[in-house]
Amino acid sequence: MEKSSILLRLRRTVRGFLFVPAMLAMLGLVFAPVAVWVDRTDVFTPAFDLVPFLTISASGARAVLGTIAGATMTVISLVYSLTLVVFTLAAGNIGPRLLETFSDNRVNQSTIGLLGGTFLYSLIVLYVVGETEVPRIAVAIAIILATISFFWVVYFVHDTAQRVMVDSEIGRTQRSLRAAIERLLDDEPHEAASDREALPTTPGRAVLSEKSGYVTTVQTHLLQSAARAGDGFVRMVARPGVFVVAKTPIAYLHDENDAIKPQVVRDAVYLEDVRAPDGDIQFNVHLNVEIALRALSPGINDPYTAISALDHLSASLAMVLQRGAPTSLIRDKNGTPRVWLEILDVKEIVGTALHSLRRGARGNVMVLLHLIAAIGRMAVVVRDEHAGVLHQHLRLIASDAAHSIGNRDDRREIAQALRKARVQTPGHSSLASADET
Repeated sequence: MEKSSILLRLRRTVRGFLFVPAMLAMLGLVFAPVAVWVDRTDVFTPAFDLVPFLTISASGARAVLGTIAGATMTVISLVYSLTLVVFTLAAGNIGPRLLETFSDNRVNQSTIGLLGGTFLYSLIVLYVVGETEVPRIAVAIAIILATISFFWVVYFVHDTAQRVMVDSEIGRTQRSLRAAIERLLDDEPHEAASDREALPTTPGRAVLSEKSGYVTTVQTHLLQSAARAGDGFVRMVARPGVFVVAKTPIAYLHDENDAIKPQVVRDAVYLEDVRAPDGDIQFNVHLNVEIALRALSPGINDPYTAISALDHLSASLAMVLQRGAPTSLIRDKNGTPRVWLEILDVKEIVGTALHSLRRGARGNVMVLLHLIAAIGRMAVVVRDEHAGVLHQHLRLIASDAAHSIGNRDDRREIAQALRKARVQTPGHSSLASADET
C-alpha cells in the first residue's frame, strides 16, 4: 500500500532532468583521468601496436577529442530544444498534466546524461594530456562513447516521435494505470462487507494538517505502529489524491488517555504542491479523461482521440469492476483493526471517468455510442455488487440523450445500444425504450 520513506524520497529525487543526467555526466569526469592513467601505464600498448589503423598522433588525438567535445555540446543543446518543443506540443494538444510523465522519461534523461558525460570526458582528457602525449586508450573510449551517443540520439528521436502521438500516449498512460491497479489489488486483501463494522462509533480526536497540499502518500505502517502502541484506532480522512487545507482534519484518533501522538499521523502523510502518480489511482484516470475532454472541446473537436481514450480507459475500469476494491481496513499481526484508509472506491473511480465523459460527449452521437459500448464491455466482467454503478450511468446517458439529441433516428440508435449494454449487465433493470429516448 505504501513505499518506505527512503524509497519515496529517492523516487522524487531521480525525477526530472537533474539527477540522472548529472550522475551520468559525473561518470565522464571520473573515467577521464582513469583512462589517461591507464594510457600512461602502457599496459595496452602492445595490443595497439598489433593493429596499425589504431595508430594516431598527438595532434590527431587532440583533434578527435576536440571534435567530439564540440559535437556533443551542440547535440545537447538540440536535445534540450527538442524536449522543450515536445513539452509545448504535449501541453497544448494532449494535456498539461502529462508533462510530469514526460520529464520522468528515462530515455530523455539518459540521452542528456550520456551526451554530457561524453562531452566532459573528452574535455577533461584534452585538459589532462600533454602536447606531445598520445592517449590512445582515452581516444578509443571517446570514439566508443561518441558512437553510443549517436545511436542513442537516434533512439531518442524515435521515442520522442512516439510520445507525441496521442494514441501511443493514451496507451502508455493506461498501461501504467493497469499496472498500478494490478499491484494494488494483488498486494491488498479484498474489501469485505463487514469491514465498516470495525469503525468506531465515537467522533474521535481530530488531527489537523499543518499545511495545505495534495496528499501524495500515506505511510500506513507508521500509522499502524502508532495505533498498536497506543492500543487505539486511526481513521484517516486524507487519502492519496485529496487536497488538504491547513488546519483541517486529516485523521481522527480513537484511543484512551491520548496515547496516539498526532504528530506521528502528520509525519505519515506526505503533502506536495502537485499530485503524483505514485499511489494515486485517480491521477492516471484523470489523465485519460483530460485527453478525452480536450479532444471533445470545440477548439480541437477530435472525437476519434476521445474514442481511443475511452476504449483504453474501459479496459482499466474493467479491472476494478471485475476484481473489486481493496479493503480500507488495516489490521495488525494479531488481527486487531488499527487503521482505516480508503485507497480505492469503485463507485467513485468509475464515476470520475464516466460522469465527465458523458457530460463532455453530450450531443455527440458517435462518442455516446462508443461510451455505451464501453460500458457494455465492462458489464461483461463486472461483479454483481458493482453492477448498479453501470446501471446508473446507462440511465444517465439515456436521460441526457432524450434532452440533447433532436434527431429521432439518432435517439433510436442510442436506445438500441443502451438495451444491448443493459442486457450484458447482471441484474439489469429497464432503461428508456427507443420511443422514450
